[in-house]
Amino acid sequence: MVEVFRDEGVSGGIVDRPAIKAMLAWLRKNRNQEPVVLIDDISRIARGIEAHWKLRTAIGSVGAKLESPSIEFGDDSDSQLVENMLASVSQHQRQKNAEQVENRMKARLLNGYYPFWVPTGYRYERVKGHSGKFIVRNEPEASLLQEALEGFASGRFQTQADVKRFLEPHPIFSRDKKGEIHPQRIANLLTNKIYAGYLEYKPWNVPLTKGKHEALIPWETFQRIQARLNEGAVIRSRPDIESDFPLKGFVTCGCCDRPLTAYYAKGRNKHYPYYECFNKECDERRKSIRKDVIEGEFETLIQSMRPHASLMSTVSAMFRTIWNARMSGFEAKRIEQKRALKGIAAKISNVTDRLIETTSTSAIKAYEAKLEQLEAERVMISENLAQKPDLKQDFDAGFRTAMNFLANPWKLWISDNPEHRKTLIKLVFAAPLPYRRNQGFRTAKTTSPFKVLADISGGEKEMAERKSA
Repeated sequence: MVEVFRDEGVSGGIVDRPAIKAMLAWLRKNRNQEPVVLIDDISRIARGIEAHWKLRTAIGSVGAKLESPSIEFGDDSDSQLVENMLASVSQHQRQKNAEQVENRMKARLLNGYYPFWVPTGYRYERVKGHSGKFIVRNEPEASLLQEALEGFASGRFQTQADVKRFLEPHPIFSRDKKGEIHPQRIANLLTNKIYAGYLEYKPWNVPLTKGKHEALIPWETFQRIQARLNEGAVIRSRPDIESDFPLKGFVTCGCCDRPLTAYYAKGRNKHYPYYECFNKECDERRKSIRKDVIEGEFETLIQSMRPHASLMSTVSAMFRTIWNARMSGFEAKRIEQKRALKGIAAKISNVTDRLIETTSTSAIKAYEAKLEQLEAERVMISENLAQKPDLKQDFDAGFRTAMNFLANPWKLWISDNPEHRKTLIKLVFAAPLPYRRNQGFRTAKTTSPFKVLADISGGEKEMAERKSA
Protein backbone atom coordinates (compact mmCIF):
# COMPACT_ATOMS: atom_id res chain seq x y z
CA MET A 1 0.00 0.00 0.00
CA VAL A 2 1.43 3.37 -1.06
CA GLU A 3 0.20 6.85 -0.10
CA VAL A 4 1.60 10.24 -1.14
CA PHE A 5 1.37 13.33 1.10
CA ARG A 6 2.18 16.80 -0.20
CA ASP A 7 2.49 20.16 1.55
CA GLU A 8 2.05 23.12 -0.82
CA GLY A 9 2.43 26.74 0.21
CA VAL A 10 3.17 25.87 3.85
CA SER A 11 6.39 26.80 5.66
CA GLY A 12 8.82 23.97 6.36
CA GLY A 13 9.33 25.41 9.82
CA ILE A 14 5.78 24.56 10.91
CA VAL A 15 5.32 21.22 12.63
CA ASP A 16 1.54 20.85 12.52
CA ARG A 17 1.16 21.11 8.74
CA PRO A 18 -2.02 19.57 7.25
CA ALA A 19 -0.16 16.95 5.15
CA ILE A 20 2.03 15.95 8.12
CA LYS A 21 -1.06 15.49 10.30
CA ALA A 22 -2.71 13.40 7.58
CA MET A 23 0.44 11.29 7.16
CA LEU A 24 0.73 10.57 10.89
CA ALA A 25 -2.95 9.60 11.03
CA TRP A 26 -2.42 7.21 8.09
CA LEU A 27 0.69 5.72 9.76
CA ARG A 28 -1.22 5.04 12.99
CA LYS A 29 -3.98 3.33 11.05
CA ASN A 30 -1.48 1.09 9.18
CA ARG A 31 1.17 0.63 11.87
CA ASN A 32 0.75 -3.17 11.79
CA GLN A 33 2.23 -3.18 8.28
CA GLU A 34 5.45 -1.53 9.56
CA PRO A 35 5.21 1.42 7.11
CA VAL A 36 8.20 3.34 5.76
CA VAL A 37 8.18 7.12 5.23
CA LEU A 38 10.26 7.89 2.15
CA ILE A 39 11.54 11.44 1.47
CA ASP A 40 13.81 12.53 -1.38
CA ASP A 41 15.73 15.02 0.79
CA ILE A 42 15.93 15.92 4.48
CA SER A 43 14.74 19.47 3.73
CA ARG A 44 11.44 18.10 2.39
CA ILE A 45 10.21 17.01 5.80
CA ALA A 46 11.29 20.01 7.89
CA ARG A 47 13.51 23.06 7.52
CA GLY A 48 14.42 23.46 11.18
CA ILE A 49 16.31 21.34 13.69
CA GLU A 50 13.59 21.41 16.34
CA ALA A 51 10.80 20.70 13.84
CA HIS A 52 12.89 17.93 12.22
CA TRP A 53 13.41 16.00 15.47
CA LYS A 54 9.78 16.44 16.55
CA LEU A 55 8.61 14.89 13.28
CA ARG A 56 11.32 12.21 13.44
CA THR A 57 10.11 11.23 16.93
CA ALA A 58 6.43 11.34 15.90
CA ILE A 59 7.11 9.03 12.92
CA GLY A 60 8.94 6.57 15.15
CA SER A 61 6.20 6.68 17.81
CA VAL A 62 3.65 5.23 15.35
CA GLY A 63 5.89 2.34 14.38
CA ALA A 64 7.14 3.79 11.09
CA LYS A 65 10.66 4.17 9.75
CA LEU A 66 12.13 7.23 8.00
CA GLU A 67 14.28 6.62 4.90
CA SER A 68 15.84 8.72 2.12
CA PRO A 69 18.10 8.00 -0.89
CA SER A 70 20.24 11.03 0.00
CA ILE A 71 20.95 10.22 3.68
CA GLU A 72 21.07 7.19 5.92
CA PHE A 73 19.19 7.73 9.17
CA GLY A 74 20.82 6.02 12.12
CA ASP A 75 20.81 6.14 15.91
CA ASP A 76 24.59 6.32 16.37
CA SER A 77 26.28 9.63 17.19
CA ASP A 78 27.98 10.05 13.78
CA SER A 79 24.71 9.56 11.88
CA GLN A 80 22.92 12.01 14.18
CA LEU A 81 25.72 14.56 13.72
CA VAL A 82 25.33 14.43 9.94
CA GLU A 83 21.55 14.54 10.30
CA ASN A 84 21.79 17.60 12.57
CA MET A 85 24.15 19.34 10.17
CA LEU A 86 21.85 18.76 7.18
CA ALA A 87 18.78 19.89 9.17
CA SER A 88 20.73 23.00 10.28
CA VAL A 89 21.64 23.82 6.68
CA SER A 90 17.98 23.45 5.67
CA GLN A 91 16.97 25.77 8.50
CA HIS A 92 19.55 28.33 7.38
CA GLN A 93 18.25 28.18 3.80
CA ARG A 94 14.66 28.70 4.98
CA GLN A 95 15.66 31.69 7.13
CA LYS A 96 17.76 33.17 4.34
CA ASN A 97 14.90 32.83 1.87
CA ALA A 98 12.58 34.54 4.34
CA GLU A 99 15.06 37.41 4.78
CA GLN A 100 15.39 37.87 1.03
CA VAL A 101 11.63 37.86 0.54
CA GLU A 102 11.20 40.38 3.37
CA ASN A 103 13.92 42.65 1.95
CA ARG A 104 12.31 42.60 -1.48
CA MET A 105 8.86 43.37 -0.03
CA LYS A 106 10.31 46.17 2.12
CA ALA A 107 12.03 47.67 -0.94
CA ARG A 108 8.73 47.66 -2.84
CA LEU A 109 6.99 49.36 0.09
CA LEU A 110 9.63 52.10 0.19
CA ASN A 111 9.19 52.58 -3.56
CA GLY A 112 5.43 53.03 -3.15
CA TYR A 113 4.23 49.55 -4.16
CA TYR A 114 1.92 47.43 -2.00
CA PRO A 115 3.37 43.88 -1.68
CA PHE A 116 0.89 42.13 0.62
CA TRP A 117 -2.43 40.40 0.12
CA VAL A 118 -4.54 42.66 -2.09
CA PRO A 119 -6.88 44.87 0.02
CA THR A 120 -10.63 44.99 -0.60
CA GLY A 121 -11.44 47.53 -3.29
CA TYR A 122 -8.27 46.82 -5.29
CA ARG A 123 -6.93 44.05 -7.49
CA TYR A 124 -3.46 43.17 -8.75
CA GLU A 125 -2.68 43.89 -12.36
CA ARG A 126 0.42 44.30 -14.49
CA VAL A 127 0.58 47.93 -15.61
CA LYS A 128 2.99 49.34 -18.17
CA GLY A 129 5.59 51.55 -16.52
CA HIS A 130 5.41 49.77 -13.14
CA SER A 131 7.54 46.85 -11.98
CA GLY A 132 5.82 43.67 -10.85
CA LYS A 133 2.15 43.49 -9.96
CA PHE A 134 0.41 46.79 -9.27
CA ILE A 135 -2.82 47.39 -7.32
CA VAL A 136 -5.58 49.16 -9.26
CA ARG A 137 -9.20 50.01 -8.45
CA ASN A 138 -11.51 47.01 -8.49
CA GLU A 139 -15.04 48.09 -9.35
CA PRO A 140 -17.72 48.21 -8.06
CA GLU A 141 -16.07 47.56 -4.67
CA ALA A 142 -13.78 50.61 -4.95
CA SER A 143 -16.66 53.04 -5.54
CA LEU A 144 -18.70 51.53 -2.69
CA LEU A 145 -15.79 51.86 -0.26
CA GLN A 146 -15.11 55.39 -1.49
CA GLU A 147 -18.73 56.37 -0.80
CA ALA A 148 -18.59 54.73 2.63
CA LEU A 149 -15.36 56.51 3.59
CA GLU A 150 -16.48 59.90 2.31
CA GLY A 151 -19.87 59.43 3.96
CA PHE A 152 -18.31 58.78 7.36
CA ALA A 153 -15.91 61.72 6.99
CA SER A 154 -18.73 64.13 6.09
CA GLY A 155 -21.07 62.88 8.81
CA ARG A 156 -23.56 61.38 6.38
CA PHE A 157 -22.89 58.16 8.28
CA GLN A 158 -22.95 59.13 11.93
CA THR A 159 -21.51 55.90 13.27
CA GLN A 160 -19.50 52.84 12.28
CA ALA A 161 -22.79 50.94 12.42
CA ASP A 162 -24.17 53.25 9.70
CA VAL A 163 -21.20 52.38 7.48
CA LYS A 164 -21.78 48.69 8.22
CA ARG A 165 -25.46 48.92 7.26
CA PHE A 166 -24.57 50.77 4.05
CA LEU A 167 -22.11 48.05 2.95
CA GLU A 168 -24.05 45.00 4.14
CA PRO A 169 -26.40 44.70 1.12
CA HIS A 170 -23.32 44.27 -1.08
CA PRO A 171 -21.11 41.12 -1.18
CA ILE A 172 -17.98 43.13 -0.44
CA PHE A 173 -16.76 41.58 2.84
CA SER A 174 -16.96 38.07 4.26
CA ARG A 175 -19.72 37.54 6.83
CA ASP A 176 -19.95 36.00 10.27
CA LYS A 177 -22.33 33.19 11.28
CA LYS A 178 -25.21 35.70 11.47
CA GLY A 179 -24.58 36.79 7.89
CA GLU A 180 -23.29 40.20 9.01
CA ILE A 181 -20.04 42.09 8.43
CA HIS A 182 -17.89 41.91 11.56
CA PRO A 183 -17.52 45.40 13.15
CA GLN A 184 -13.73 45.00 13.21
CA ARG A 185 -13.70 44.99 9.41
CA ILE A 186 -15.38 48.40 9.41
CA ALA A 187 -12.85 49.69 11.95
CA ASN A 188 -9.99 48.39 9.78
CA LEU A 189 -11.51 50.02 6.69
CA LEU A 190 -11.73 53.43 8.38
CA THR A 191 -8.13 53.36 9.64
CA ASN A 192 -6.35 51.87 6.61
CA LYS A 193 -4.01 54.49 5.08
CA ILE A 194 -3.83 52.62 1.78
CA TYR A 195 -7.25 54.00 0.80
CA ALA A 196 -5.79 57.52 1.15
CA GLY A 197 -2.92 56.62 -1.19
CA TYR A 198 -0.23 56.00 1.43
CA LEU A 199 1.72 52.98 2.70
CA GLU A 200 3.19 52.31 6.12
CA TYR A 201 4.47 49.20 7.90
CA LYS A 202 5.89 49.78 11.37
CA PRO A 203 7.16 46.18 11.98
CA TRP A 204 9.67 46.75 9.15
CA ASN A 205 10.27 50.42 10.09
CA VAL A 206 8.71 51.57 6.82
CA PRO A 207 7.56 55.20 7.41
CA LEU A 208 4.54 56.87 5.86
CA THR A 209 5.25 56.63 2.13
CA LYS A 210 3.32 57.96 -0.86
CA GLY A 211 1.96 54.98 -2.82
CA LYS A 212 2.04 54.65 -6.58
CA HIS A 213 -1.57 53.39 -6.63
CA GLU A 214 -4.72 55.48 -7.04
CA ALA A 215 -6.22 56.63 -3.74
CA LEU A 216 -9.94 56.23 -3.05
CA ILE A 217 -10.02 59.34 -0.84
CA PRO A 218 -7.74 62.37 -0.26
CA TRP A 219 -5.46 62.41 2.79
CA GLU A 220 -7.50 65.29 4.24
CA THR A 221 -10.63 63.12 4.16
CA PHE A 222 -8.70 60.32 5.90
CA GLN A 223 -7.67 62.76 8.65
CA ARG A 224 -11.30 63.83 9.14
CA ILE A 225 -12.23 60.17 9.54
CA GLN A 226 -9.58 59.72 12.24
CA ALA A 227 -10.80 62.83 14.03
CA ARG A 228 -14.37 61.50 14.03
CA LEU A 229 -13.18 58.11 15.33
CA ASN A 230 -11.30 59.84 18.15
CA GLU A 231 -14.48 61.73 19.03
CA GLY A 232 -16.20 58.38 19.55
CA ALA A 233 -18.38 57.73 16.49
CA VAL A 234 -19.46 54.21 17.46
CA ILE A 235 -22.41 51.84 17.12
CA ARG A 236 -25.81 53.08 18.28
CA SER A 237 -29.51 52.25 17.97
CA ARG A 238 -31.36 50.00 15.55
CA PRO A 239 -31.70 51.21 11.93
CA ASP A 240 -35.49 50.92 11.87
CA ILE A 241 -35.79 53.25 14.87
CA GLU A 242 -33.47 55.79 13.25
CA SER A 243 -35.43 55.70 9.98
CA ASP A 244 -38.84 56.00 11.67
CA PHE A 245 -37.73 58.80 14.04
CA PRO A 246 -35.53 61.20 12.03
CA LEU A 247 -35.50 63.83 14.81
CA LYS A 248 -34.18 61.39 17.43
CA GLY A 249 -30.89 62.61 18.87
CA PHE A 250 -31.20 66.01 17.14
CA VAL A 251 -34.17 67.59 18.91
CA THR A 252 -33.49 68.30 22.60
CA CYS A 253 -35.78 68.72 25.57
CA GLY A 254 -36.59 72.42 26.03
CA CYS A 255 -36.52 71.89 29.79
CA CYS A 256 -33.19 70.10 30.39
CA ASP A 257 -31.44 70.30 26.97
CA ARG A 258 -30.99 66.51 26.82
CA PRO A 259 -31.66 64.82 23.44
CA LEU A 260 -35.15 63.36 23.13
CA THR A 261 -35.37 59.61 22.62
CA ALA A 262 -38.04 57.82 20.61
CA TYR A 263 -39.96 54.56 20.84
CA TYR A 264 -43.10 52.65 19.92
CA ALA A 265 -45.66 52.22 22.70
CA LYS A 266 -47.68 49.02 22.49
CA GLY A 267 -51.44 49.56 22.30
CA ARG A 268 -54.30 47.10 22.18
CA ASN A 269 -54.20 46.60 18.42
CA LYS A 270 -51.09 48.45 17.20
CA HIS A 271 -47.96 50.36 18.23
CA TYR A 272 -47.96 54.14 18.70
CA PRO A 273 -44.85 56.27 17.99
CA TYR A 274 -43.67 58.84 20.55
CA TYR A 275 -40.76 61.14 21.36
CA GLU A 276 -39.90 61.59 25.02
CA CYS A 277 -37.35 62.93 27.53
CA PHE A 278 -35.97 60.19 29.80
CA ASN A 279 -33.82 62.42 32.03
CA LYS A 280 -34.70 61.46 35.62
CA GLU A 281 -34.07 64.99 36.89
CA CYS A 282 -36.21 66.72 34.25
CA ASP A 283 -39.73 68.04 34.98
CA GLU A 284 -40.82 66.83 31.52
CA ARG A 285 -39.61 63.27 32.13
CA ARG A 286 -41.90 60.54 30.73
CA LYS A 287 -44.30 63.11 29.28
CA SER A 288 -44.63 61.73 25.78
CA ILE A 289 -44.93 63.77 22.57
CA ARG A 290 -46.76 62.26 19.62
CA LYS A 291 -44.57 61.69 16.56
CA ASP A 292 -47.06 63.35 14.17
CA VAL A 293 -47.23 66.46 16.39
CA ILE A 294 -43.50 67.18 16.74
CA GLU A 295 -42.62 66.19 13.18
CA GLY A 296 -45.59 68.19 11.83
CA GLU A 297 -44.33 71.29 13.64
CA PHE A 298 -40.84 70.60 12.29
CA GLU A 299 -42.20 70.47 8.73
CA THR A 300 -43.92 73.82 9.30
CA LEU A 301 -40.62 75.24 10.54
CA ILE A 302 -38.74 73.99 7.46
CA GLN A 303 -41.41 75.35 5.11
CA SER A 304 -41.19 78.76 6.80
CA MET A 305 -37.51 78.92 5.81
CA ARG A 306 -38.36 78.95 2.12
CA PRO A 307 -37.35 82.41 0.85
CA HIS A 308 -39.41 84.47 -1.57
CA ALA A 309 -38.63 83.74 -5.21
CA SER A 310 -37.63 87.37 -5.89
CA LEU A 311 -35.02 87.13 -3.14
CA MET A 312 -33.11 84.27 -4.76
CA SER A 313 -31.67 86.42 -7.58
CA THR A 314 -30.22 88.80 -4.98
CA VAL A 315 -28.84 85.91 -2.96
CA SER A 316 -27.35 84.37 -6.10
CA ALA A 317 -25.47 87.57 -6.87
CA MET A 318 -24.28 87.85 -3.25
CA PHE A 319 -22.93 84.28 -3.19
CA ARG A 320 -21.09 84.81 -6.45
CA THR A 321 -19.51 87.98 -5.04
CA ILE A 322 -18.45 86.16 -1.87
CA TRP A 323 -17.06 83.27 -3.92
CA ASN A 324 -15.01 85.59 -6.12
CA ALA A 325 -13.66 87.42 -3.07
CA ARG A 326 -12.53 84.18 -1.48
CA MET A 327 -10.96 82.89 -4.67
CA SER A 328 -8.93 86.07 -5.01
CA GLY A 329 -7.09 85.00 -1.88
CA PHE A 330 -6.58 81.44 -3.11
CA GLU A 331 -3.07 82.04 -4.48
CA ALA A 332 -2.07 83.89 -1.32
CA LYS A 333 -3.16 80.85 0.69
CA ARG A 334 -1.04 78.58 -1.52
CA ILE A 335 2.02 80.75 -0.85
CA GLU A 336 1.28 80.52 2.87
CA GLN A 337 1.01 76.73 2.63
CA LYS A 338 4.35 76.49 0.81
CA ARG A 339 5.93 78.51 3.61
CA ALA A 340 4.32 76.23 6.21
CA LEU A 341 5.61 73.16 4.35
CA LYS A 342 9.18 74.43 4.60
CA GLY A 343 8.67 75.04 8.31
CA ILE A 344 7.40 71.48 8.85
CA ALA A 345 10.39 70.07 6.95
CA ALA A 346 12.71 71.98 9.29
CA LYS A 347 10.83 70.68 12.35
CA ILE A 348 11.02 67.10 11.07
CA SER A 349 14.79 67.46 10.61
CA ASN A 350 15.16 68.92 14.10
CA VAL A 351 13.09 66.20 15.79
CA THR A 352 14.93 63.49 13.83
CA ASP A 353 18.30 64.81 15.08
CA ARG A 354 17.04 64.75 18.67
CA LEU A 355 15.68 61.22 18.20
CA ILE A 356 19.09 60.00 17.00
CA GLU A 357 20.91 61.59 19.93
CA THR A 358 18.60 60.51 22.78
CA THR A 359 18.81 57.22 24.69
CA SER A 360 15.74 57.74 26.88
CA THR A 361 12.91 55.30 26.09
CA SER A 362 10.18 57.81 27.01
CA ALA A 363 11.85 60.55 24.94
CA ILE A 364 12.16 58.20 21.94
CA LYS A 365 8.42 57.44 22.08
CA ALA A 366 7.58 61.15 22.36
CA TYR A 367 9.82 62.05 19.41
CA GLU A 368 8.37 59.23 17.29
CA ALA A 369 4.83 60.42 18.03
CA LYS A 370 5.81 63.99 17.13
CA LEU A 371 7.39 62.81 13.88
CA GLU A 372 4.22 60.91 12.96
CA GLN A 373 2.12 64.02 13.61
CA LEU A 374 4.44 66.26 11.56
CA GLU A 375 4.50 63.73 8.73
CA ALA A 376 0.70 63.69 8.62
CA GLU A 377 0.64 67.50 8.46
CA ARG A 378 3.28 67.47 5.69
CA VAL A 379 1.23 64.98 3.65
CA MET A 380 -1.95 67.02 3.99
CA ILE A 381 -0.32 70.28 2.88
CA SER A 382 1.49 68.54 0.02
CA GLU A 383 -1.80 67.10 -1.25
CA ASN A 384 -3.50 70.49 -1.02
CA LEU A 385 -0.70 72.08 -3.03
CA ALA A 386 -0.82 69.31 -5.62
CA GLN A 387 -4.51 69.98 -6.30
CA LYS A 388 -5.25 72.83 -8.71
CA PRO A 389 -9.01 72.67 -9.29
CA ASP A 390 -10.86 74.56 -11.99
CA LEU A 391 -12.47 76.97 -9.55
CA LYS A 392 -14.93 78.45 -12.03
CA GLN A 393 -16.10 75.01 -13.16
CA ASP A 394 -16.35 73.75 -9.56
CA PHE A 395 -18.48 76.73 -8.59
CA ASP A 396 -20.83 76.48 -11.58
CA ALA A 397 -21.24 72.72 -11.02
CA GLY A 398 -22.23 73.05 -7.38
CA PHE A 399 -23.97 76.41 -7.45
CA ARG A 400 -27.13 75.20 -9.17
CA THR A 401 -27.64 72.34 -6.70
CA ALA A 402 -26.99 74.61 -3.71
CA MET A 403 -29.44 77.27 -4.89
CA ASN A 404 -32.14 74.67 -5.54
CA PHE A 405 -31.73 73.43 -1.98
CA LEU A 406 -31.80 76.94 -0.48
CA ALA A 407 -34.89 77.78 -2.51
CA ASN A 408 -36.87 74.88 -1.05
CA PRO A 409 -35.14 72.73 1.64
CA TRP A 410 -38.46 71.02 2.40
CA LYS A 411 -37.97 68.80 -0.69
CA LEU A 412 -35.26 66.85 1.14
CA TRP A 413 -37.51 66.34 4.16
CA ILE A 414 -40.35 64.75 2.18
CA SER A 415 -37.92 62.39 0.41
CA ASP A 416 -38.38 58.66 1.02
CA ASN A 417 -34.63 58.33 1.67
CA PRO A 418 -33.88 58.71 5.42
CA GLU A 419 -30.34 59.86 4.54
CA HIS A 420 -31.82 62.92 2.81
CA ARG A 421 -33.56 63.93 6.04
CA LYS A 422 -30.31 63.61 7.98
CA THR A 423 -28.57 65.70 5.34
CA LEU A 424 -31.22 68.42 5.59
CA ILE A 425 -30.78 68.64 9.36
CA LYS A 426 -27.00 69.02 9.02
CA LEU A 427 -27.24 71.62 6.23
CA VAL A 428 -29.91 73.80 7.86
CA PHE A 429 -29.18 73.73 11.59
CA ALA A 430 -25.95 74.73 13.32
CA ALA A 431 -26.98 73.31 16.71
CA PRO A 432 -29.54 70.91 18.24
CA LEU A 433 -33.12 72.19 18.15
CA PRO A 434 -34.87 72.63 21.55
CA TYR A 435 -38.54 71.60 21.83
CA ARG A 436 -40.94 72.22 24.71
CA ARG A 437 -44.07 70.10 24.98
CA ASN A 438 -47.26 72.14 24.36
CA GLN A 439 -45.10 75.17 23.39
CA GLY A 440 -43.26 73.99 20.29
CA PHE A 441 -39.77 74.67 19.01
CA ARG A 442 -37.59 77.39 20.42
CA THR A 443 -35.46 79.72 18.27
CA ALA A 444 -33.36 77.63 15.89
CA LYS A 445 -29.65 78.24 15.34
CA THR A 446 -29.29 77.91 11.59
CA THR A 447 -26.22 77.61 9.38
CA SER A 448 -24.74 80.66 7.68
CA PRO A 449 -26.69 80.52 4.35
CA PHE A 450 -30.07 80.37 6.08
CA LYS A 451 -29.00 83.00 8.60
CA VAL A 452 -28.14 85.33 5.71
CA LEU A 453 -31.50 84.64 4.05
CA ALA A 454 -33.32 85.38 7.30
CA ASP A 455 -31.40 88.63 7.82
CA ILE A 456 -32.19 89.81 4.28
CA SER A 457 -35.88 88.93 4.31
CA GLY A 458 -36.70 89.75 7.95
CA GLY A 459 -37.80 93.15 9.24
CA GLU A 460 -38.70 96.43 7.55
CA LYS A 461 -35.88 98.03 5.58
CA GLU A 462 -35.78 101.53 4.08
CA MET A 463 -33.24 103.60 2.15
CA ALA A 464 -31.32 105.93 4.43
CA GLU A 465 -31.80 109.65 3.75
CA ARG A 466 -28.75 111.72 2.89
CA LYS A 467 -27.74 113.94 5.77
CA SER A 468 -28.08 117.62 4.91
CA ALA A 469 -24.88 119.62 4.89
